Amino acid sequence: KGILDSVFQALSADDRRRFIWAEISYFEWWWREQTPGVQEEMRELISTGRFEFVTGGWVQPDEANTERYAIEVQLMEGHDWLRQTFGEWAIPKYGWSIDPFGYSPTMAAVLKDQGFKGMLIQRVHYAVKKELAKKKHLEFMWRQTWDTEGAHDIFTHVMPFFSYDVPHTCGPDPSVCCQFDFARLRGGYGGCPW
Repeated sequence: KGILDSVFQALSADDRRRFIWAEISYFEWWWREQTPGVQEEMRELISTGRFEFVTGGWVQPDEANTERYAIEVQLMEGHDWLRQTFGEWAIPKYGWSIDPFGYSPTMAAVLKDQGFKGMLIQRVHYAVKKELAKKKHLEFMWRQTWDTEGAHDIFTHVMPFFSYDVPHTCGPDPSVCCQFDFARLRGGYGGCPW
């Protein structure tokens, strides 16, 4: 809840800011505790694209081991809440999956079947990520093994860096990125070793 409170305040203070949110269960919890005034301001942030929902499932499922039905049900639950609260226009068209412990082609197929245009993934084994980067294949059309025609292909982007802390996500040189990690600059996390 504290994250959404901070995001709401930051977006309200500067119209250049944008933010994305994936899991509807946490957002719904925050939403129902807000005043009608805050809810109206958040509606405006959402309608102008400054606060955007991605994936929009009730939760982020265990994508590697979950049956298709479980993925679909939680996705429908999140989308139903968005539809009832904001309208059809709030349903996401892009998937955001940075922290499951593995991926399966099932999630890609479900998102495509639900009309998604693309998806972003992060937690890929470093050796696989390194090989994809070397061959400039961090963006690809994810095809199902059973789909010989490509009817279920979905555009997929793999985040290029190894982790999702500041020194490893803002660019290829951690020593440059570390300059934007304000906690490390004040000596936190052992400072900037690069």
